[in-house]
Amino acid sequence: MKIANNPSPNYDEKRYRKIKFIIIHYTGMATAKASIRRLRDKKSKVSCHYFIDEIGSLSRLVDDKNVAWHAGISFWNSDRSLNKNSIGIEIQNKGEPYNYEKFKSKQIQILIELILDLKNKYNIKDYHILGHSDISPDRKTDPGYLFPWVLLKKKNIGILPSRKISRKNILKNAEIPIVQVLLKEFGYQIQVTGNMDLQTILVLNAFQSHYIQDCMKNFLYDSSIIPILRDLISQKNRCLTKKN
Repeated sequence: MKIANNPSPNYDEKRYRKIKFIIIHYTGMATAKASIRRLRDKKSKVSCHYFIDEIGSLSRLVDDKNVAWHAGISFWNSDRSLNKNSIGIEIQNKGEPYNYEKFKSKQIQILIELILDLKNKYNIKDYHILGHSDISPDRKTDPGYLFPWVLLKKKNIGILPSRKISRKNILKNAEIPIVQVLLKEFGYQIQVTGNMDLQTILVLNAFQSHYIQDCMKNFLYDSSIIPILRDLISQKNRCLTKKN
């Protein structure tokens, strides 16, 4: 796998760190040139470890051992500020609410090769391979509902529902706290309020854009989310207890 060096000054130097997560982003910028310029600009205070342009060329901006500034305020399953223990990968895509488009097959091919290499090198668990919106649902929507998590899963990357569950009735008020508890148990940062409030909507949107993308067509929150979450929590528990 060919990796070009395109160093960014935006990082914290470390001699050693335990890498636990891989976080996938889209750039949300018009061109790869503009994205690279921003990721290497001291004033922007953002960066990533790896960048994949629109034709699938891969470059390294920050060494794995150092902390890139890609996750920001973030949370997953009791871990906070995920910059410190994650690898950040940016993929060129204009993103929402601009001209969001399907990711190129070459981009995904290179991404899969890269993640498989990182998984093996750092013993990263599939449960810890996430999108930016999973760890920051109140701020971010990337990599978005067009990101092909299914293709990654076919290469044994990440977790997805183990079976298709048919759509059910619209979520009842009495089911909202159940869903909140399950989302929290799965890993999202969410308060159990019992209401379909803004935080719950944002977390549900992030959850659906990753784990049940077919629901993104109309953003209907239905009770099929409950068995899907229970299935994913079971997978999470197996993944975290499995020895590498």
